[in-house]
Amino acid sequence: MAIDLELGKKILAAVNASRNFDVKTLDADILPHPDGKDIFILRSNMKFPVSRKLAEKALDKFSIPRSAIDDVPCDGDTFCFNYKALHMLGLYLIPYLSYGILNGGMATSYCDVKNNSKFNPELFAQCQEAFDILTEKYKGKPKGITPAYINPDGTPGYDFIELKMRSVLRHIKQSQEVTGKGASEYQYAIFQMTSDNTDSKLAARYKEYKNSPILKELIAQTGVDVTEPESAIQPLIPAFTPTTAGYPLSFFKDAEGNYYGLPGGHGQNFIVLCDIYKKLLDAGKKFVYLGNVDNIGFTITPVELAALALTGRQATFDFSFKTPVDVKGGILIRERNGHLTCGDIGRAVSEAFVKKNEDMGMPILFNCATGLFNLEYLVENLEKIIANLPIRLSNQNKDIGQYSQAEQITWEVIGLLDNLMIFAVEKYERFIASKLLMDNMLASDLECARSYLKEHEDSDFVRAVRAVQKGLVWNLKSQYGLELEEGRWVAKK
Repeated sequence: MAIDLELGKKILAAVNASRNFDVKTLDADILPHPDGKDIFILRSNMKFPVSRKLAEKALDKFSIPRSAIDDVPCDGDTFCFNYKALHMLGLYLIPYLSYGILNGGMATSYCDVKNNSKFNPELFAQCQEAFDILTEKYKGKPKGITPAYINPDGTPGYDFIELKMRSVLRHIKQSQEVTGKGASEYQYAIFQMTSDNTDSKLAARYKEYKNSPILKELIAQTGVDVTEPESAIQPLIPAFTPTTAGYPLSFFKDAEGNYYGLPGGHGQNFIVLCDIYKKLLDAGKKFVYLGNVDNIGFTITPVELAALALTGRQATFDFSFKTPVDVKGGILIRERNGHLTCGDIGRAVSEAFVKKNEDMGMPILFNCATGLFNLEYLVENLEKIIANLPIRLSNQNKDIGQYSQAEQITWEVIGLLDNLMIFAVEKYERFIASKLLMDNMLASDLECARSYLKEHEDSDFVRAVRAVQKGLVWNLKSQYGLELEEGRWVAKK
C-alpha cells in the first residue's frame, strides 16, 4: 500500500503547529428555509422564475433552439419555468455535463464490526451471521465495486458504480433523443477520484462492465463507453495518533508496527482532480456533478442542470429536511453576515441551537452530499478553494486501533462560495448512503432484520428504515430503469 509520507509529514507539522483543527462554532444567525431566491424546493409543482435576458443568454450560449421554451409562460420580462420545462431544458444540457464520482477507499469502515454494531447492538446481533457472510465477500474491495443492494432472493445486486454508469447512459440516451446529437458530443461523460489502494482494482472491474447486462446494450445504443472514465489518484496519507492521547501527534502504527494509510478526505478532489477539471473545460464541458460513490440517490437531475445554466450561478447543492435520526452531519445555516454555509451539528453548530429551532418547529435543511458546479467558475477559482478549504481531524476507534484522521470535507466549499443555489430535495430519493454494511442490509430489507423492525415499528429509527427501503425501490425503478423479476432486479426489457 503506497503512502505519501512527505505529504503526511507536511500535514502533521501543520496540525501540530496549530493544535486547533476542530471546527469552530459558526456565527449562526438563522436556519434558512426555502425562499424562492437562493433556496428552492425540488418538486413536480415547482415554479422557477428567470429573467428573459438570462434565459435567452443561456439558450445562445448552449446552442439550444428557442423552441425549447415556447411553452414556458412569460410575464413581462420574466419566464416562469415549471418542473417539466426545466427537465426538458436539462436534457439539452447533458452534452455539457460530466458526472464525477468520489470513490471511497477499501471497504474497511464499511465492514468494520465496531462501527456496524455500536449504533444498534441488538439488531446487529440478530444480523451478525448474515453480516459475516457478506463481509467475507466484500472486505478488501473498493466499496464502489461491491453490491449497492442485495436482491430479495439473497443474491448480490449490481455494484454502486455499475448503477451510476447505467444512470448516466440512460440520461445520455434521453438527451440524444431530444437533441439529435451524436456520440462525439457526449464524451468525457464520467470522471472519478481513486486512491493508490483502489485504482487498479477499479480499472480491472470496469473492463468487466463492458459486458454488464445493464450497460452493454446502452453503450451500443449511445455510442458512449462510460467504462473508461477520466481518473486521478488521491494519495494516501498516514493516520495520526489520536488527539485524546495529547499533542504533539505522531504517525499511528498498527500492531505489526506498520503505518496505516488513508485518503485525506473527498475535499482533496479540488487538488487531485485539478488537471481533469481543466481538461474537461477545454473539451467543452461546462458543468460537473460531484457526489459520493456509496449514495444510490446521487444521479443526474436535469432540473438542477437547467437551473444552474439559466442563472449562471457558481453551484447548486442538495439538502433535505432534517429528520429525528439525522443527528450527525452538516446543516445549512446563514451566518450573521448573510452568507450561506454548511456546518456540522455539535462541532460547527451547537446541538442546543439545533434543538431550540426544532422545538419551535423550524425546518432544518440537512446536507445530502451532492453538488453541481459551474465548471468555468470552478477552474478559475481552484487555487483559492484549495488554499482555503480547511483540514479537519477526527478520532477513530476501529478494529485496527485508535487513531486520528486528517480530512478535507468537500461540502465545506459551500462556505467559500457567494452565488450559489440550494435545492431542498426528497431525502430518501436523493440520499440513500451506505456508510456501513448494515445500512445496505437494512435498505435491502434482509430477512434477518425483519423481526426486530416489526417489533419496533413505532420508532423514529424504524420509520427511517422504511423510508430508505421505499427510496431504494424508487431509485432502482425510476432512476436506474430496473424491474423486479423472480426475486432479482434486472434491466427492463
